[in-house]
Amino acid sequence: MKFTKAVALVLSLSIAGFSVAACSNEPEPVSSDVNIISTQAQGQNNTATTSRVGYIDDNAESENYVFVYNGVNIVVNTEMDESKFSASDFEVQEDASCAGQGLALLYTFKGGSFTVATAPSVSGPWPISIITLFDDTVTTKEGIYIGQNIDEAKAVYGEPTTATEGAYFFQKGSSQLVFIVDGDGRISSIQYWAI
Repeated sequence: MKFTKAVALVLSLSIAGFSVAACSNEPEPVSSDVNIISTQAQGQNNTATTSRVGYIDDNAESENYVFVYNGVNIVVNTEMDESKFSASDFEVQEDASCAGQGLALLYTFKGGSFTVATAPSVSGPWPISIITLFDDTVTTKEGIYIGQNIDEAKAVYGEPTTATEGAYFFQKGSSQLVFIVDGDGRISSIQYWAI
């Protein structure tokens, strides 16, 4: 049980770090630095323009794990479309990016049953980076929910891509479906990650 809590804490801290990855105590670059970086990115097929942190994947809807809420698909590496939900479905918290890139958003649905977080983007809209389920009132699209045994999830998703004691990772497209389990093998958290 203690190990599961430790894994959940480490994953939560990783998620928090992921969402503020663009932040540092370094001084902001002067405009000439920005131009140099921009010129380098334009001249090459480099990771600055295709970073896994904050990008829209045109194939995400068809190739990634999909979470469904009220008939609406919510998928990591896609844009969060608030217009698909009623205003009473969620609360949104805005956090200014310390890198000056705009606002990071955390949507809380069903009074805290699940959250949807966006991440910094190199350019364009801020994509969904993490979806976290917190209780058994919501399920994965395939029907897996918190409290079930990990063997039930394996029966649906097959063997995990990777696993550690207390965490099972299933990769599909540019997404990972992560199940955190307690010492009895019961699912205690479900997370969709952009990769």
